[in-house]
Amino acid sequence: MADRRWTCTTDASTRKEFLDSLWGMGISVHTLDDHVKVLMRLYKPEIRKLGVLDTVEISAMDTWEEFDPKTRTWVQVKISSKKEKSTAKVNLGNILKCTGIEGVIYYRINKDSSGSIALVPMEKRAAYNIICTVAEPTISHWKSDDLGKHVFIELKELYNIPEEIFSFLNRLGTKDKRVPGTLIFENDDIDLVRTALSCIKINLEKSSETVIIPSNDKYGTVILIEKITKERLQVLLDIVQEMGGTIESKEDHIVISGKRGSVKLTFVDDDKSVQDGNAIKVSVSALEDPSRFSEILSMVKKRLGLLDMPLESAISKHWTILTDADLQYVVQSAISWYSSNPVLAVNIISENNKSGKVKEWHAKIKEGKIRSSLDTITLGKIIKRMEPT
Repeated sequence: MADRRWTCTTDASTRKEFLDSLWGMGISVHTLDDHVKVLMRLYKPEIRKLGVLDTVEISAMDTWEEFDPKTRTWVQVKISSKKEKSTAKVNLGNILKCTGIEGVIYYRINKDSSGSIALVPMEKRAAYNIICTVAEPTISHWKSDDLGKHVFIELKELYNIPEEIFSFLNRLGTKDKRVPGTLIFENDDIDLVRTALSCIKINLEKSSETVIIPSNDKYGTVILIEKITKERLQVLLDIVQEMGGTIESKEDHIVISGKRGSVKLTFVDDDKSVQDGNAIKVSVSALEDPSRFSEILSMVKKRLGLLDMPLESAISKHWTILTDADLQYVVQSAISWYSSNPVLAVNIISENNKSGKVKEWHAKIKEGKIRSSLDTITLGKIIKRMEPT
C-alpha cells in the first residue's frame, strides 16, 4: 500500500475475475487500462518542429549534448572558442544536456523578449517530456517466444523516453535475468504497450526473431547482506524495529521475529518478491521503490503480527535520498501531507539527514537554476516551519 492505495498484480488469465470481485464489493479500481488513457491525454503524438539554428554561449569546461529528434539520441555539441568566449550552434526550442562537475543538468534553448538566447535549466522529467514532443516517429520491434505466450521488448528499443511512459511499461511488464536488458509482457497486453508507445510516436512492429528462454536452476541468485546498499537496507530495519520486530542479521539473510514467530528474508536479483510461508524472497530492486517497499513491510507485519502503524508515513519519514527519484518522492510526500498534518510534513523532510538536500534543491529553484512541476510554494512553507523561532 502507498498513497492510501493498494497496488495489486495478477496474471492476465486471472485479471478479469479479480477485477470483477473488487467491483462487486464496491471498491474503486484504477487499472493499467485506465492509466494508459491518462497517458493518452498527457502525451499527444503530434510533432513540434524545432526552431532555427542560433548561437548560444556555453562553458567549454563541460560536455554538452543536443537531442537529435531523428535518431532520438544525444549528439555531442561542437564548441567554438574565440577570445575566451565559447559558443555553439543549436536549435531553438531543443534540449541540451550538460555533464560537468555538478553532474548532469538539462537546459531548454529559448529566445527571450530582447532577442537574446537563453539556456533555461529544468528537471530531467520536464526535459524528457519536451523531448518526446520534438522527437520524430520511429519504429521499435518486439519478439515472441516459441510458444507465442509472451512479448519481449529490448530496453535498447525504449531509450530516451519520458519517465511516466517507462514507469507504466515497468509496472505492466516484468524482467527475467535469463533474458537481460528486456521487458517481458503477457501476450494479451501487447495492445496496451502499443498504445502507450504510440503517445510518443513509437510504432511497434513484430520482429521475425523468436526468443527462447534458457533453463537456469540458479535463477534468483541470493545477494549477500554486505552487498546491499546500506542506506536502503537501514530504512527497512528501522521501520521493522518501530513496529516491534526484532532483527538478527546473518551473512546471506535476515531473521525478523514478532509475537507470531519469525520470518527469514533473503534478498535476490529477481524482478519480483515472493513469500512462501515464513520465507520471503525480497527483490533487491524493491528497496529502491517506495510502493514495492511497502508491500514487503506489509508481508512482514501481517505474518508476525507487528504493530499496525501507518506504513505510508513511516516510509516517507525514513526514506533516504540517494537519487533524484528519491528527492522527488520525499518532497511530494511532504507536500501531500502538509494540509492535513504539517508536523508530519516537516518530519518527512527533517528526519534521516534529508533537510540539507531538500533545502539546496529548493534554493536552486528559487534562483532559477532549475525548474520543477511540484508545488514549491507549499514546500517553501514547510521549510520555513523548520526554521528555529
